[in-house]
Amino acid sequence: MLMFISKILAVFIDPVGIMLAFFAVGALAAFFPRWVKMSAALFICGFAALVAFSSPLTAHVLLRGLEGQYLPAPEYAPADAVVFLGGATVGQIPPRIYPEINIAGNRVFNAVRVYRQTKSPKMVLTGGLTELISDEIVPEANTMFELLNEHFGIDTSDVLIENKSRNTRDNAVNTKQVMEEAGMGLNIILVTSAFHMPRAVGVFTKAGFTVTPSPTGYFKNSKFTDKPLNWLPCSKSLFESSIAIREYCGILSYKIMGWL
Repeated sequence: MLMFISKILAVFIDPVGIMLAFFAVGALAAFFPRWVKMSAALFICGFAALVAFSSPLTAHVLLRGLEGQYLPAPEYAPADAVVFLGGATVGQIPPRIYPEINIAGNRVFNAVRVYRQTKSPKMVLTGGLTELISDEIVPEANTMFELLNEHFGIDTSDVLIENKSRNTRDNAVNTKQVMEEAGMGLNIILVTSAFHMPRAVGVFTKAGFTVTPSPTGYFKNSKFTDKPLNWLPCSKSLFESSIAIREYCGILSYKIMGWL
């Protein structure tokens, strides 16, 4: 039920959802003579929201507020495990005949790089099925392993698979159980996207882990671009603003739930 509610609410906190709400209410108000001015104001607000959230500067500020909290390191000390959070792969859903990586695919490369560089005992792959929003039939962690095995030679002896999680909090709780059952400590290197790292670190720390963050997949550079043509509103920036807004809302909801 919590998953269902969160996905429904996500529609209304998304920048596109906000704009559609302004336009929809504005269109409704236009049918009533007394509300014509209100209708015009709502349409103006909707247009202003479109321009604001499509601005590269807005996207930069929103994402850097998340991505700037943790930096990658050239090298990491060995840990009990490298924990690789799901969300970076796509299963064999037609027309695909092999597992693929998605926009968060840098997580795959970073997890392997850190695992090999540190020679940590295990890599923990965590991610299950989210039936409400995904057509996947194989849990993410299993798809992750198949891809890692085929392209990087990661073997079953290298990994622990946790394939029941449906969100970041589940990742932490279920990973802890899997590692404790394997007789392992809870000193980990955590691999996930840079914008997602603040929430992930908070949740895993709250669950009892000692966390060394290894962020990857940065959307934004440290400094805002000095190329004027890149200051123009665009769909890419709207997409990036949407990612950031959803993550901020995720952090807020996790704090309300006491998971952070």
